Amino acid sequence: MASPQREPTGSYSEIDYGPGGPGGRWENPLYPLARAMAAASGPLVRLGTTPARSVQNLRATEGMLADIGTRLGVQPPTTPNTWTASPDGHRIAMWLGPDEWLLVGPDGTAPAVEATIRDARVNDPWLSVCDLSHMYTTLVLTGPRARLVLSKGCPLDLHPRVLGSGACVQTLLGRTRAVLRVTDGEGPNGQQGGADAIEIWVRNSIARYTAAWLIDAMTGIAHEPGDF
Repeated sequence: MASPQREPTGSYSEIDYGPGGPGGRWENPLYPLARAMAAASGPLVRLGTTPARSVQNLRATEGMLADIGTRLGVQPPTTPNTWTASPDGHRIAMWLGPDEWLLVGPDGTAPAVEATIRDARVNDPWLSVCDLSHMYTTLVLTGPRARLVLSKGCPLDLHPRVLGSGACVQTLLGRTRAVLRVTDGEGPNGQQGGADAIEIWVRNSIARYTAAWLIDAMTGIAHEPGDF
C-alpha cells in the first residue's frame, strides 16, 4: 500500500526477527507487516520497531532502590511517569507506579539481572522480579507528526509541554493498553535526530492490531493540520 505522504523508495527499517529469525527462539510478531509499515512511512511520520530486549517487572519499596540502582547501573526513578537510563544507554528503568518499574536491557540478560537484584536484597519479602522479555513488542513512531497520529486514539494530552522527552505513561491507544516512552530524538534501530520519537509498548498478542491501527492513522497525515 503506497503512502499518501510520498511514494515509497525502500524499506524504512528492517524488522528484527530476533535470534534464529522466523521460527527461532523469539519471533517479532510484526514481520508480516514490515512492508506495510515501510510503505506507510514518510518524511512526516515513520513507523518502525525495536530489536528484542530484556524486560523485567520490578516491584519494590523506595528504600530498596539505592541498592538495586547501584548493582544495575541505572537508578529506578521515583518521579511519576518518567524513565531513567544508564550512562551508556544500554539499560532503562521505566516508572509504572509507586512501587513498580519496567527494567529494560540487552536481550538475553534477564537471568543475570534478576540474580543481581535478588543478591542486593536477599530474602526480602517485599521484592518481586518477573521476566517479561518475550511479552512485549515495541513499535516506534518518529517524525514531526508522530504525536498527531497518536492523538487519534489516545486520550492523553500529548503536547510536548505535557509529555516531553523523558516521559513514560500507561494509557489506551486504539482500544488497547499501551505504554508510551518519549525518547530524546532516537528512532528505530538507534537512528538519531527525529523531531519526535515515541516508543509504543504493547503485548505481543495485540502487536499486529496496534501496528495496523497506526498504519491506518498515518493515512492522509500530510493533509491534516500539524497541531503538535
